[in-house]
Amino acid sequence: MNADVKMRNQIVILLLTYVLFSCRQNSDKTEQQSIQIPEFVESSQVETFPPLEEGEYPVSEKDFGEMIELIGTSHPVEPIFFKVTECEMIARDSILIVKNQNNTEMFMAFSLPDFKFIKSFGTFGRGPGEFQYPGLVKDESGQYLCFIYEKANNKLSALTRDFEIIELPVVLQKREKTFNDKQLYGISSCEFLYVESVPKGKAIFFTKSENDTMNTALIKNLAFSDKHKNWAAYIGDFGVNGKKQRAVFAYKYFKRLIFTDLESGISKTLVFHVPAETKKGDAVSMLDPSNITHYWGMSSNDKFVYVLYSGRTPVDVSRENNKSSGYIYVEKFDWNGNPVSKYKLDHWGYFCINEQENTIYLASVTDEHPFKSYNLPEE
Repeated sequence: MNADVKMRNQIVILLLTYVLFSCRQNSDKTEQQSIQIPEFVESSQVETFPPLEEGEYPVSEKDFGEMIELIGTSHPVEPIFFKVTECEMIARDSILIVKNQNNTEMFMAFSLPDFKFIKSFGTFGRGPGEFQYPGLVKDESGQYLCFIYEKANNKLSALTRDFEIIELPVVLQKREKTFNDKQLYGISSCEFLYVESVPKGKAIFFTKSENDTMNTALIKNLAFSDKHKNWAAYIGDFGVNGKKQRAVFAYKYFKRLIFTDLESGISKTLVFHVPAETKKGDAVSMLDPSNITHYWGMSSNDKFVYVLYSGRTPVDVSRENNKSSGYIYVEKFDWNGNPVSKYKLDHWGYFCINEQENTIYLASVTDEHPFKSYNLPEE
């Protein structure tokens, strides 16, 4: 069996495993209590911002201007990364929080910009306070370094500045599920927006904890095609800006993004013309590694939205990475859905943007020293 066929079979097995988890998840239907779309932040903190233009708008690569190629600076660190996989990063208060298992612990912290190792924390396991499938969640309020969402049991915790993990008294839904696929964003420790699979697609929800009760509202259904009626077709990346009262979702299998005004519910959809048509069919067909993937990572910040863009199939990317360090693009948009800039990075990996929005941090999947930093030019 040649290397390409073996790699393809391994990818298919992993995808089918995910399908089984997600299909089991979607067999449960969560009742949503309808509430009025909330005011997410105090009115005195809401930024004056031009209204969102409603509708669907065609855009092209030319709208970004000339593409900017960036060369990363390598940052060797003390811990040994045996494998950078499904890595997540949040840069907050000159600290880089990294989800990437280090021995028996799930998270690492590094100081910025010098990348000095601070500590590992968060034990892997099934016991109380331990983690199996955690995800990092941004805390816009700044009360914590970040939140941690455990997909295996649907629980939320907060990470303090002393790297203490505190379980929050937040119940995101009433019934336990085998596996949960929420993508969360924290407005505060009691207010969250999230994207989750729903029958025939995905949707954006808002949930708020009041008097030990979670009230949840559906804000936006993200499905848009009668030819694609399954959760896998609408996998993507989710970001929020509470001060500007905006949410954004970038689709993995379509080159399109949708910006939503959280106060009015108005949405603006950007649609890029791409030559290859997205596959139709069930979840397994959508997840096939020969299908082109577009967006697959987002860092939503105060001024702009930054999205990782591939534009190739996982099979092609794997071949490239076996021969070199690979490459990936970062597309930059303002919060009204206008393309701003496009960058090409000299490594493939997982990323985030620092709070000042002048540096990209990337965890490379191909380098023995995975951390790279890229200085963004002034614009």
